Amino acid sequence: MNSAAAIVVIFCMLSTASSSLAAQNCEIARMKCAYRKGCGTALQNYMFDCASVLAGRVSRCTTLCKRALISLASTPEGKELMKCDCNGSDFCILSKERVEVCRPEVTQATAEDAVVSCSVAHWICVADLLCSTALEYYHHWCHAMFRGYRCTHRCNNSLAILNRQVKAEKLRSCYCDGSEEFPCRRIKVNMERLCYGREDFVLGENDIDPDRSSAIPLEHTHLLTWVLWLLISTLTVNTWIRLKIGELNWR
Repeated sequence: MNSAAAIVVIFCMLSTASSSLAAQNCEIARMKCAYRKGCGTALQNYMFDCASVLAGRVSRCTTLCKRALISLASTPEGKELMKCDCNGSDFCILSKERVEVCRPEVTQATAEDAVVSCSVAHWICVADLLCSTALEYYHHWCHAMFRGYRCTHRCNNSLAILNRQVKAEKLRSCYCDGSEEFPCRRIKVNMERLCYGREDFVLGENDIDPDRSSAIPLEHTHLLTWVLWLLISTLTVNTWIRLKIGELNWR
């Protein structure tokens, strides 16, 4: 084979490889995301929480789907996945068309200066490996603060590390909207007062609980815990006494 023919063969091989890569562009992007811890978690949440949107059962962007997409779009691999080339795949094209209804809200929420709910901010942090690790340490060392007791040195240190993470930026400005899987308002107040020394801190308008009239004031939580403990102890003693009386009656 002469040099000219060899060049033609190599060119054909490269063209075939390029076409193959183009055909699998979205698949490759999906695999890259799936193998990254943070993006993989966000991708799983997206597939689960956006199932109704992707299947065409709803024509609006549900809250869970929006939250999952924001988390996914906050990762580099997720961004590549969202703009990947379907290369003629009908299923891929249809999925992208259906999830397009979420684009305006997702684009707005992922902007650098956007203020989001604490549940969304939490998901954005979890999708990033460093931020997720810092968040895990924060959850581990700040139990006393969560309960309103004190902000320990280790809690303060883990909070400082978390605050240095780029993907934790929205956690610092987020608001509690009631969709969180944790006592958002209570934690925010405890953190500001115990860790930052802001005794006069009050929640913002977006943080106000619509059911606050029936909520238990923070200063009464310790009393409630003591009362519950006393009731449980009393019930336990009464049960033990009844059992003993029953034993005596049987003798």
